[in-house]
Amino acid sequence: MHQKNQPSGWFFIYHFIMNTIKAQTFGGQILSAQLLGKELFYSPSQIVPPPTPTRGGIPVLFPQFNDRGPLTKHGFARTQEWQVFSMLEGCVSTSLLLTEQPNWPHRAQLNIDVSIEDEHLEVYFEIRNVGDSDFEWTGGLHPYFLVGDVTQTRVDGLNLNLSEQDLWNTEFTTSYPITNSVELHSPNINVRIEQKGFDSWMVWNPSAQHTFKDIPHEDWQKFVCVEPVCLTPTLIKASAEWFGSMTITLI
Repeated sequence: MHQKNQPSGWFFIYHFIMNTIKAQTFGGQILSAQLLGKELFYSPSQIVPPPTPTRGGIPVLFPQFNDRGPLTKHGFARTQEWQVFSMLEGCVSTSLLLTEQPNWPHRAQLNIDVSIEDEHLEVYFEIRNVGDSDFEWTGGLHPYFLVGDVTQTRVDGLNLNLSEQDLWNTEFTTSYPITNSVELHSPNINVRIEQKGFDSWMVWNPSAQHTFKDIPHEDWQKFVCVEPVCLTPTLIKASAEWFGSMTITLI
């Protein structure tokens, strides 16, 4: 394991045989992961420093998905400084204690555990209501898969062939009913994505017409997001918890 200080927090890199996890404490976010030497996730070559949310890797979305509510887009967990509380062989654990925020008078502890072994990467996401009031949330995990060419990519299990979409002109963002797993086939990686606890799959690519300033314009073609999320507001009572997971396996 290697770690170094950064002006905006710190990054850590975990090496385990041929597998690597690179993450940052800002947002508690995985930036890169290699399974058997194969990179799974897209991240831009130059990362915009905090407080701007980091694009790429696996952002954590909480307590609001996108703009489906009164809060900041995708919530505020991805713009907080998380704590690393465990680094064991093949496993990294991070935690965030969220206190009352504007329009969100609650308290929650978020835990992310990432384990990596052979051809598998597992992400465990736990939300604990540590306040006195019940709350509802939407959100989940937002992985940017490094597919190489999204126009030659398909998602089996969702009956989705992205070569049939007009990604040169139109953003693709579509939700699908949840299934136990889907398979992502692309020029760069072929993986099975399994989930537990979530209620929807969200697939997203910004298209060639995007106007993002935090990634090179041509990078839109390199990735697709296949996201296990909760789109239906999910109640967590005071002192209760919610648990979900995502497992990525090379195939």
